[in-house]
Amino acid sequence: MSMHPQTLDPRERTCEARAGRPAMGRPVLFTVMLTLAALVVLALLVVGPALQTGLAVAVAGAAAGLVVLAWVLAGPRL
Repeated sequence: MSMHPQTLDPRERTCEARAGRPAMGRPVLFTVMLTLAALVVLALLVVGPALQTGLAVAVAGAAAGLVVLAWVLAGPRL
C-alpha cells in the first residue's frame, strides 16, 4: 500500500487526521451555552413586541452568536 495521501483508504485518512484530537467536545459547556441561547430566544419571544426593532434584532443576533460560539468552543469535533 502506498503512503501517498490520495491513495490511502478514506477510513485511514480519517483516523490519521483525528490523531491527537479528542473525538468529542465539551458536552456540558455546549449544553449550558445552548440552553442559555434558548432562554434568550424565549425571552425575546415574550418581551420582543415591547422592544424597539433595533434592540430586538440585536438581541436575536446575540443569541445566534451565542449558538455559533457554543459550537466553536464546545461543540463536537468532527
